[in-house]
Amino acid sequence: MSAPPRRPSPWPHLAPAIAPLLAVGLAVPPAVSLAALLGAGCQAADPFAGEVEGVTPRSGAVVSEHPLASAAGLRILRRGGNAADAAVTTALVLAVVYPQAGNLGGGGFALWVPHGGEAEALDFRETTPAGYEPRLYLDEQGEVVPERSVATPLAVGVPGSPAGLFALFRRHGSGHLTLAELCSPAIELARKGFPVDPWLARSLRSEPTRRRLTADPAAAALFYPDGEPLEEGQRLRQPDLARTLRRFSRGGAQAFYVGPTAEAIVDSLARADERAGGVTRGGGMTAEDLAGYEVIVRPPVVGWFRGHEVIGMGPPSSGGVVLLQVLAILAGFPLDVERESTRDEIEVGAHPTGDGSGISARALHWWIEALRVAFADRAEHLGDPDPHGQTDFRPVPVAELLSPAWIAERRVSIGDRANPEVGPLELAPPVEGSQTTHVSVIDRDGNAVSLTTTLNGSFGSGILAQGAGFLLNNELDDFSIRAGTPNMYGLVGGAANQLAPHRRPLSSMTPTVVREGGRQLTLVLGSPGGPRIITSVMQVVLRVLVYDQDLPLAVAAPRLHQQWKPATTRFEQGWETTLIESLVNRHDQPVQVQAGAQGFGSIQAIHVGSDGTVSAVSDPRRGGVAGIEGRPLPPPRRPPRRR
Repeated sequence: MSAPPRRPSPWPHLAPAIAPLLAVGLAVPPAVSLAALLGAGCQAADPFAGEVEGVTPRSGAVVSEHPLASAAGLRILRRGGNAADAAVTTALVLAVVYPQAGNLGGGGFALWVPHGGEAEALDFRETTPAGYEPRLYLDEQGEVVPERSVATPLAVGVPGSPAGLFALFRRHGSGHLTLAELCSPAIELARKGFPVDPWLARSLRSEPTRRRLTADPAAAALFYPDGEPLEEGQRLRQPDLARTLRRFSRGGAQAFYVGPTAEAIVDSLARADERAGGVTRGGGMTAEDLAGYEVIVRPPVVGWFRGHEVIGMGPPSSGGVVLLQVLAILAGFPLDVERESTRDEIEVGAHPTGDGSGISARALHWWIEALRVAFADRAEHLGDPDPHGQTDFRPVPVAELLSPAWIAERRVSIGDRANPEVGPLELAPPVEGSQTTHVSVIDRDGNAVSLTTTLNGSFGSGILAQGAGFLLNNELDDFSIRAGTPNMYGLVGGAANQLAPHRRPLSSMTPTVVREGGRQLTLVLGSPGGPRIITSVMQVVLRVLVYDQDLPLAVAAPRLHQQWKPATTRFEQGWETTLIESLVNRHDQPVQVQAGAQGFGSIQAIHVGSDGTVSAVSDPRRGGVAGIEGRPLPPPRRPPRRR
């Protein structure tokens, strides 16, 4: 399978709306924003041409959710590989050592942002097999059977990760290292094994995970030998996965989608279908479904916030659009005035409804309401932007949703009180589980990769491709099986995200890169966490760019989450009590403080200062590690003890 050719923009209807889009609700250098928003070869004059493109980082850095993966990526940088090379190696190692989410059997998105150059987005989201239709997910009474889109073959989309990583290597790799060299660390870890870490051991002990994985004989044999879960320190060897990776290293994506690996996927799903009572009704995933998979090169969505270019992933990811909408709405509120007045109150010993960062209850109210309206329109209007032969296809209205008119209408609708009854805007017809994982990489030349992959739920569908050694996703639960029916994350969708053959489900994955002035690399970040991905990324961006927090503090700070439905905004523990009380009493916000220590998301982030200094942070909520060239890796965190 060769690297994919460039495709024309999937949103040709953007052209008539160029003028309104130039600002995305913000002050944007006009000639720059057109090229950025369309993401494809616009020759408009660049006002920054001839200027210095910004300093390059003093060091490369790799941040991921497992220390072995981060270490492998750093070794690639030291051997002369670039950010794309290191990202591929890191992701492949995660497929071995982080089976909760790292994967070959899932899919995702990658942003490639070269130093001072044009960004590119790779869409390797899973696709629906040709034989899958909404009726297969309903019972005799026409009601949705949730289990079918979570833990049966009907949950499994055609995997995209191998094709996506191969495309990233072919299109943007340094050329100094072969694919076999990039695959070697993962192959060795799969062949020789690695000690089970405390996070994986804890996951395997949980009852939901046990039920899901032991329902599949191959998965049970791998993770529950002799009927008991692997324990911390035991060696997990995966010889079948090593053989799959070796085939991939020699033959690229073609060796995954055609041949023994593809046969193992089809055969394992057929056996799973028998165990599930024949839910696919003879229409399961086929060799043709696998052989026909394609990576799509898409234009990223781009906006501007406080002099920074924010680059995100467009549909079928909702992350970039929602992030840009929220930032654009908030850009019109007096965040600086509110921050300074709150800090002044602290200095004079008053009792403000805020914390030491200057974040007040009023500012949080604006955050919540901006998220509420953006998620409302996400539910109604976002989905796969490609028609796939559908006669009733309606183009995804990215242009309208990012236009100053949309931003202004949504901004002025936000008053001083919560508005849980808000709904999606009516538009004229235009003319991502919790078990996701993110990798952020920069190299010393200033190139960046922000890459998010997912199996959707923890350990995906729980179905192991027997003989190939990897778990398959349950990503089709991200579709709207029936309009108005929530998925496993409580997200509601409409016709724009309806399940149909060959379609790609709407995702919450939010790989993001921020450049000051469109040239100077500032932030590379992303997260797992279903819809909490979007809100986690948003809050770190705001804390760094508005509240001047350094990256470790911004990532560790407590988070909130609002996704339109349900109306309640959820808060992690750690927020000031006065903030929560003021949101309830002054702004009528329905709130709920999360019980226990489980956090929202797991940000993997890199910050580059204006002088090239590099800060890298793996979220303290999980056991990842941030590695910077020339520095020893910090020890990984252990899971908190359960009370």
